[in-house]
Amino acid sequence: MPLASDNFTSLFEFLPIGAYRSTPEGLQVRANPALVALNGYANEDEQLAHVSDIAAEWYVDPQRRAEFTRLLERDGNVKGFVSEVYRHRTRERIWISENAHVVKAADGTVRYYEGTVEEISERVRAEQALRDSEQRWKLAMDSSGDGVWDWDLGAGRESFSQRFYELHGYSPGDVDERAQIFDELTHPDDRARMQADRQAHFDSRTPRYVNEHRIRAKDGSWKWVLSRGLVIERDAAGRPLRMIGTHADISALKQAEALRQERDSAAAADRAKTELLSRVSHELRTPLNAVLGFAQLLDHAATLNDRHQAWLKQILSSGRHLLDLVDDVLDLSSAQSGEMSLAWDDCDPLEVAAESWAMLAATAAESGVGLTLEPHAGPALRLRADQRRLTQVLSNLLSNAIKYNRRGGAVVVRAERAADEVRIIVADSGQGMSAVQLSRLFKPFDRLGAQHSGVQGSGLGLALAQQLVIAMNGRIDVASEPGLGSTFSVTLKAATPAPS
Repeated sequence: MPLASDNFTSLFEFLPIGAYRSTPEGLQVRANPALVALNGYANEDEQLAHVSDIAAEWYVDPQRRAEFTRLLERDGNVKGFVSEVYRHRTRERIWISENAHVVKAADGTVRYYEGTVEEISERVRAEQALRDSEQRWKLAMDSSGDGVWDWDLGAGRESFSQRFYELHGYSPGDVDERAQIFDELTHPDDRARMQADRQAHFDSRTPRYVNEHRIRAKDGSWKWVLSRGLVIERDAAGRPLRMIGTHADISALKQAEALRQERDSAAAADRAKTELLSRVSHELRTPLNAVLGFAQLLDHAATLNDRHQAWLKQILSSGRHLLDLVDDVLDLSSAQSGEMSLAWDDCDPLEVAAESWAMLAATAAESGVGLTLEPHAGPALRLRADQRRLTQVLSNLLSNAIKYNRRGGAVVVRAERAADEVRIIVADSGQGMSAVQLSRLFKPFDRLGAQHSGVQGSGLGLALAQQLVIAMNGRIDVASEPGLGSTFSVTLKAATPAPS
């Protein structure tokens, strides 16, 4: 069947992609050299002699020819019709893209189909390889716990992996695939920053999209996610067409970060408080020593009457109490800041306990509280400590054991060996403490309600005792129940190795 003109014949012959004419029944009547080569033949006559039924002989799936014909009859043309076909002579399977139109006679009857064929096997294989790679990537992300999202910007759709839905508590049917659905579920305070970071990547101002924001989960709670994405396809003008990315649950990290910030703020406040107390205490010592010095001079004067002498003794007593309090504050701040100097020695814990009790004997006798110092049955115990500081610790523990005991109560002190440590135990028969009181026990200036009981104190003793024990590389523990007394344990390194 001759072509319309020599110019068209020339175009048909030299077209770099395949071109053909075929009857509606599937008989090929023309094939240009490019189509002949695509099918593995030497010339047009050879190909036309071997191809009698395009649907059955060429398409891997013969139904593709039926679909191709249906579209042509309906629309008059077909563009970009992709099919898997056989390279006719060798039966190798390849992929092609067809464009075709219907040529009709003057009376409207169909004369033939005319079109082009371009092999796109490499493109299809590359696309399949990309899909396979994406699928493996999505599976890898799912297995790592991250949810995957895939955004088709052109179509305005976004698809999500199963893990993505699970991460937010949703099922696939709970939300639609509109591109902005999870924008709407983003916390209002985070949305603008998230969209700005994404737009920066769309505009190629950042190599990838990274943002942390909160998403409303199905149960109504807010979940922190780390969202990361990359544009993998753009149009000729550079506009993004497709973007893929992940959501990682960072709620636990955010909570830990908030707790860490809270802890750091509390630690900073403690340091500031310790520094302030140290500075104030140093400043108080000078005028306080002057007050005590002049009061002592007055105490030696013979000109005071009995009434003034009583006032003076009150000044001296209160001044010494205040000086002891200042010293405790200074010791506490030094221990907390790590600036306390220690004089290490090998100490007998029971001797130190006896010396500490001797300083409190008068107070104990006045309260009717007795001390039992239980001797150690085995070899003599010695521990490594600063003896003066250990005396300070035990004096505080024994003082509390007397003050908060019942009249006629008892205090028992004993020492025991535990591996390479020595434990000094101070147990009393006092009123004991509740779990709430135990949780606040070592906080400076917290007297646990005792300020209303008439018992004197500053709330510094146990806080200082704990810091002194920590400074000596030890620990202090307590066990107590209301009405059953309290037991304090001071554990320090033994002076000698444990016997083998």
